[in-house]
Amino acid sequence: MVDFDELEAAGIANPRERADLLKYLGEFGFTVEEMAEAERRGRLFGLAGDVLSWSGRPIYTLQTAAEELGIAAEDVARAWTLLGLTIAGPDVPVLSQADVDALATWLALKTVVGEDGALGLLRVLGAAMARLAEAEATLIRSGTPDIQMTHTHDELATAQAYRSVAEFVPRLGALIDIVHRHHLISARTHFEGVLRDTSSAVVCGVGFADLSGFTALTQALTPAELSHLLNEFAGTVSDVVHADGGRVVKFIGDEVMWVSSSPERLMQAAVDLVEHPKAREEGLQVRAGLAWGTVVAINGDYFGNPVNLAARLVAAAAPEQILATSELRAVLPDRPAVAQGPLTLKGFDHPVTAFDLHAGTLD
Repeated sequence: MVDFDELEAAGIANPRERADLLKYLGEFGFTVEEMAEAERRGRLFGLAGDVLSWSGRPIYTLQTAAEELGIAAEDVARAWTLLGLTIAGPDVPVLSQADVDALATWLALKTVVGEDGALGLLRVLGAAMARLAEAEATLIRSGTPDIQMTHTHDELATAQAYRSVAEFVPRLGALIDIVHRHHLISARTHFEGVLRDTSSAVVCGVGFADLSGFTALTQALTPAELSHLLNEFAGTVSDVVHADGGRVVKFIGDEVMWVSSSPERLMQAAVDLVEHPKAREEGLQVRAGLAWGTVVAINGDYFGNPVNLAARLVAAAAPEQILATSELRAVLPDRPAVAQGPLTLKGFDHPVTAFDLHAGTLD
């Protein structure tokens, strides 16, 4: 039985006119206080779904969380900030028990990898989860428009739609855990092939590929067409790079960076991307820049002169051209190649000799 007078007294506007929504929320066992708090946030329609996204009831302030963890409040705030998250204020309960338990894992990890390593991992984790959340939100909004009040103009319909998609949150958490475990095994196997000592330096191939004329394409395509194109490109690149034994490092718009423990596989991935039938069917032209050498692998990314060279070479390449450094050419002596240059590349003091490893195979 809904007590409209009690709900109105608690701060819920027009409860009788919103009876269907309030009865729906009551079926989940929400208290008047919980509904009133959601109303203050302007999220009464989202309450049934919001609870599935929360890590738990906020019971810790910065100070009490710090006391529970045995560290300074400033350290808790720093860790939370590195994760890309914000805290309303030092005296506001904002952290759940699960949040504090998670931070305890970070503290334990510090004893194994050191403070810098643990803080770097927080930064990578935060960035990865932020990107994942953005992707999820975009997909859900386009695929389930009923979660938006501006679309339904009906609180109950929106509440029901939002609850239905929010039920995927715990299921996605399980999926993330499984995928993480498999990627750990894959990363271990990759590094076993490129490590030469106990440092973060590795010897591997670095590749960059992008779509030639992408800026013009963005001006000619509708947002929906551009989204489809980028999704197709990302899917194709991932399939090709993984099939050729490489690892995708990151996507930046229409550009992809990947690494490989084998010069032959690095080259094959570039060829397969440039000659991919789907790209040619769509009238798209791919170009690539490749390098080989010692780079530093840290926080899920790679740094060093070979990375910089490969990035500059892809920018200098013509459509369907694969430009490679002299170092890669040296470890692929039997690969047909056409010398290019010397090329003047941004950020390099002296002209760079490069080799077109694709032209040498064409009639």
